[in-house]
Formats: sequence, C-alpha cells, structure tokens
Amino acid sequence: MAKFRQEKNLTQKELAEEARISVSYLKKIEEGHYKRPHIKILAIIADVLEVDLRKLLEEE
Repeated sequence: MAKFRQEKNLTQKELAEEARISVSYLKKIEEGHYKRPHIKILAIIADVLEVDLRKLLEEE
C-alpha cells in the first residue's frame, strides 16, 4: 500500500485524512500489524489511491 501512496505523492497523514481513518491505523496497516484490515477500509483506501482493490490486496 505504501508503494501506491508514494506514487500518488501522498503522506500517510494525507491518505488517512482522505480515507477518514487515523494515521496510526494506516501506519499499522502499512507496517503489517493488521494482517486482515476490514475490506471496506481497504476499498476506501483503494478508491483514494485510484488503484484497483485487487492490486491493493495483492500488495498486502
């Protein structure tokens, strides 16, 4: 996920704000602390990043 975020030149804070989640939650997702984040959250993040959800899931 971090790869797609960086390609969009977004900071974790910016992505978290657009996805309406906390920065700490996003960090934990990116660092792999959550092995199975809720699919609705991932769908929102994929939408913000303009990435197909399947591609985002492959990265996880």
